[in-house]
Amino acid sequence: MRILHVIERLGPGGKERQIVELLKGLSAHSDIRSFVAVMDKDEVRLEIDREHAQVIQLNRRGRKDLRLFKTLYELVADLKIDIVHSWGAMCSVYAAPVAKVCRTAFVNGFVRDAPSHLTLWNEGYLRGKLTMPFSDVVVANSRAGLAAYGVPERKGLCIYNGFSPERVSNLKDKTELRSSLAIETPHIVGMVANFTPRKDYETFVEMACRICRLRDDVTFLAIGSGETLQHVRDSIPTEHSGRIKFLGRRNDIESIANLFTVGVLTTNSALHGEGISNAITECMALGKPVVATDDGGTSELVLEGQTGFLVPSHDAGALTDRVLKLLDDAELSNRFGAAGRRRVETAFSLDTMCDAYLCLYRKVAYNWRDHAR
Repeated sequence: MRILHVIERLGPGGKERQIVELLKGLSAHSDIRSFVAVMDKDEVRLEIDREHAQVIQLNRRGRKDLRLFKTLYELVADLKIDIVHSWGAMCSVYAAPVAKVCRTAFVNGFVRDAPSHLTLWNEGYLRGKLTMPFSDVVVANSRAGLAAYGVPERKGLCIYNGFSPERVSNLKDKTELRSSLAIETPHIVGMVANFTPRKDYETFVEMACRICRLRDDVTFLAIGSGETLQHVRDSIPTEHSGRIKFLGRRNDIESIANLFTVGVLTTNSALHGEGISNAITECMALGKPVVATDDGGTSELVLEGQTGFLVPSHDAGALTDRVLKLLDDAELSNRFGAAGRRRVETAFSLDTMCDAYLCLYRKVAYNWRDHAR
């Protein structure tokens, strides 16, 4: 079985990390041959082992490059591809008609989030509606995502992200890392997310300021970069700036998250609904309790009152209350953390994800062979 994965880029994001881990898992099966067509080239990119897949750089010129239809068609034909799997909405626009013309099975992976407000004018929604009829299966990383995009039950499939335990091994020494970050407080509350309008750093900062006014034993870390970083940084009152730190983009995120007493993820639900957040999954795998905005697929990952707390969007008061509850109750915090780790090790394990995709590919390929007869 020969599978062509089509993805926009291989930067250090959650979706990209997922495909790298999947290819590694698929490589153990001798009947699977994987190829990856990358549309754009990033300065920083994840590496795929040659033994796991052949990577083909397409170098798209602009967001709408009609030449890619021809290039993909030639790839599918020359490589004798059995299944085309797209990993994004724009990838699906290119891949869907090519798969149809080449009479190849098409797995549509455009659903990566779960927005609460979608209209026909939303680019992702429109592209999904255009490509869904060509799809044998629409695969998402959350049930909420399938519902948000109106994917028919007969065509939709949820496969949760798989987390590799290797990502939380060989971590940096906590004492040395604390020293390098100039953190002296016993407690750390952190959030890992890009600084974009889709993430609600304003509510995170408001929570941090409220707790700073109440106690002096907590440092707050914001890890990520992006267009809203400067605006959020400028909003910090001078008296709290020493305990609300912005670390920018880091390549040691797991080690930093291992310092957290509580992990937080706040989302701007008016613009974005999480699928299955890799940042939350990392915290849970490290045994950290989490507090997150109750939207999208987050409730499929974080079990309210068992592995963490879910709070309403833009509600700094509720967020502050839940974080304080975990800071004040070490036994509760430890219990949530242990339960979260167990949840990731079972429902969100790498083996579970790889087995689900393997089953999907074999089923789709079998159906196409049966149809060809």
